[in-house]
Amino acid sequence: MPNKAQFVEMLAERLDGDRKRAAAALDAVIDSVYAAISRGEKVAITGFGVFERRDRAARTARNPATGARVDVAASRVPAFRAGAEFKAIASGARDFTQERTARAQAAVSKAADTVRDAPARAAAVVRDAQDRATAAVRDAADAVREAPGRAAAAVKKSPSTAAAGSSAPAKKSAAKKSAPAKKSAAKKASSGKSAAGRTLASDGPRKAAKKATAKKLASKSPAKKSAAKKAPAKKK
Repeated sequence: MPNKAQFVEMLAERLDGDRKRAAAALDAVIDSVYAAISRGEKVAITGFGVFERRDRAARTARNPATGARVDVAASRVPAFRAGAEFKAIASGARDFTQERTARAQAAVSKAADTVRDAPARAAAVVRDAQDRATAAVRDAADAVREAPGRAAAAVKKSPSTAAAGSSAPAKKSAAKKSAPAKKSAAKKASSGKSAAGRTLASDGPRKAAKKATAKKLASKSPAKKSAAKKAPAKKK
């Protein structure tokens, strides 16, 4: 029957030969069972069994050597009830194959690798965060260093923009001044046209009257000529 040290050696073989870690794992399991039992709880491992505490009431027992009656006080005793798998293996009805041992050992090895790689991963995350923080500080320092130059460049550009802004109102005022002049010229031209139209309208009836009188005179003159021609004929 293996004792605790031998059991630790058996467990270390499944933990890549790490005896310290095997001993720590075994102690952790035992301590967890102790703590649960002391609180009056049960520890049930499926297939393996149940660890529990049983309460015994006060009773009267008999001394087997002398046959005398002895009063036994109430007590609490640990108890273990084997699980179905444990019973099957103990009775030989089920073989404990090496395949299951290999699967369990692979799972334990994977967990051990994860625990072993955890510090390296954490260090990588911390290193990445430090690099990002350093880059952010460097960018902030560059921005602060370049701020005076950018401000000076902005001040240099501001006079030209101010001049451009001042020329724009001048152009607007010139446009405003030229607009009334154009309007007055347009008004004069329209007034001239209206005056000419009025003069033409007033001269129209006069010219028509002159033309009518000229036609009347022209119609009367042939009659006078014919009368003059007839006059010599009467004297003969």
